Amino acid sequence: MTLEMTCLEIICLKADLQTAVHTLQHLGCVQIDDLNEVPEISTRRLRMDAESLQNQEKLNLLATQLDGLLDTLGIDQIATLVPYTENILAETSIGLNELVPKVQALISRRDELQAELASLPLYEATLEKLEHIIPPSALEVGNMSVGILVNRAHMDVLELVQARALDLTGGRAEVVTSNVDDSTHALLIVFPKEFADEIDSLLEREDVSRLRPPSGFGEGLPNEILEALRRRLASIPEEIEAIDRDLANLADQWRERLVSWRTIVSDELEVYSVLSRFGETDQTVVVLGWAPAQDVKKVRNALEDQIGDAVLVHQIPLTTAMKKRAPVALQNPPPAKPFETLVKLLSIPRYGSIDPTRLMALFMPIFFGMMLGDIGYGVILLGLCLVMLRKIKGGAMGDLVKVLAMGSGWSIVFGFLFGEAFGNLGEHLGLHPIWFDRASAEYVIPLFMTTLAVGAAHQVVGLILGVLEAVREKSRSHLLERGGMLLGLVALFMLVGVLVDFLPAGMMTPAVGGLIVGIVLLGSASGIMGVLLGPIEFLGLIGNVLSYLRIAAIGLASVYLAQVANDLAGLLGNLVVGVIVAVLIHALNVVMGAFSPTIHSLRLHYVEFFRKFYEGGGRAYEPFRSHILSDN
Repeated sequence: MTLEMTCLEIICLKADLQTAVHTLQHLGCVQIDDLNEVPEISTRRLRMDAESLQNQEKLNLLATQLDGLLDTLGIDQIATLVPYTENILAETSIGLNELVPKVQALISRRDELQAELASLPLYEATLEKLEHIIPPSALEVGNMSVGILVNRAHMDVLELVQARALDLTGGRAEVVTSNVDDSTHALLIVFPKEFADEIDSLLEREDVSRLRPPSGFGEGLPNEILEALRRRLASIPEEIEAIDRDLANLADQWRERLVSWRTIVSDELEVYSVLSRFGETDQTVVVLGWAPAQDVKKVRNALEDQIGDAVLVHQIPLTTAMKKRAPVALQNPPPAKPFETLVKLLSIPRYGSIDPTRLMALFMPIFFGMMLGDIGYGVILLGLCLVMLRKIKGGAMGDLVKVLAMGSGWSIVFGFLFGEAFGNLGEHLGLHPIWFDRASAEYVIPLFMTTLAVGAAHQVVGLILGVLEAVREKSRSHLLERGGMLLGLVALFMLVGVLVDFLPAGMMTPAVGGLIVGIVLLGSASGIMGVLLGPIEFLGLIGNVLSYLRIAAIGLASVYLAQVANDLAGLLGNLVVGVIVAVLIHALNVVMGAFSPTIHSLRLHYVEFFRKFYEGGGRAYEPFRSHILSDN
């Protein structure tokens, strides 16, 4: 059901603005509307003073810092009990000034190490290519070496450098070359140290880049640098792990404070955000909000307790236009609560219209159970759902698992009615159908008739609700359309009953007359085109009823697949292989049994049922509330 909402106009002095806002936030039951979008109340938008804008900017900076720290330290923003004090924002700023430099230093050092870890293997690969061509002269005192890697396309440059190096050193240089791979040639020049400047000038003049070791490794032979580089590569992961431990320790030390501070900052930012929806006069502030009628007294008492007589809480009578803007708050018993997610998945009910949540909670699990209808599969799905619910505490996924659990329970019930446990395996354990064996050929027609009866009843319920909704809205076209469908459908049932000798022959005339009148009423809602549209719409209604045959079809597909698994296991001749094959097919059937009945049950509600009465397009009730958990 949807809660009755009340539109409140709250007026207080500007001096009491912060008190009023924080009181409403603490109450958490008033949705604040933007006064500039409400033509019924004429005020100018509240303008924040310079101090408020400055405070908002500081809060945004704190929020950015906190988000960065929470993300860097891997801390989840879970709800926590926050010890709110008057100077909490100042404490937050001081704490961040202490923590941020520590974290930044660790992160900066870790980034440097990770960059080093990524780049050093490139040097290692290059030096390994030169290591095997080092000549003995490179080990002599007074000599130094320069390594060069050149693409084969530029071998002429390599030959030129080799010749010029020998000329510059008077033949005292030794040049060693080697093929590194298909596209690269290596050259190592060994020469006396006094020719270092000449060799550097030569390489610069020919635009040849020498291989230089990474910073911190100094100069030396490739094999010496390679050895030092490998030692460095081995030590870097240990340093990164040490930094990660330091960050983890900081996260443990600051976790509670950071989460609390982020919650408080979020609350304060929402206060400044909501101020833009307020209106003002020269001396007062005007707030327009929506609250459930049952909470109006609580809102008035709380504001008067905090502000006194200097606050006015006025209930505004709802006009038709205001009802269209009224937010929708759904309130349903715990068993139906998970189905609110499925209703909202389609759209939120319009304020004042019918909330279909409880109807969905009644019919959808039954449809699911009729489709799956197997004790074994139901027990497995129910067990899986119970395990998942221990890990999933709430949210949309938790609601879906609860819906599946309810459907699994009904599957067990129908499993007893149909006498099914992993298909016909239950027969070998002495299980017999209480109602009928739907897998038997002689019961296929009764199964189809049963599902058609269920579908017809579902459609009648939807049409009755649609007629009531049309009367409430005073909509003549909807009343004719839905009333015509209802009358025509009931008359069609009567006609079928007469034809199969279930009803006396004397009912034929009223049945035919009711069918004609129903189609005429249905067509009259469309004006002159109703002559054509009436019969077409009624055929669509019949199609809606026939659509419920999917309940029987999906159920038969499931039971036949289960029978195939059981029969195939017996035909394979090997017990172990037979059991493995049967288990795999049954597992597939369980997965299909979880998804297919859910999807088709949803379709029967969204397409066939809801269209008869449901008015979507509502606005969600999103009250202005604090995210701080209090201990009272």
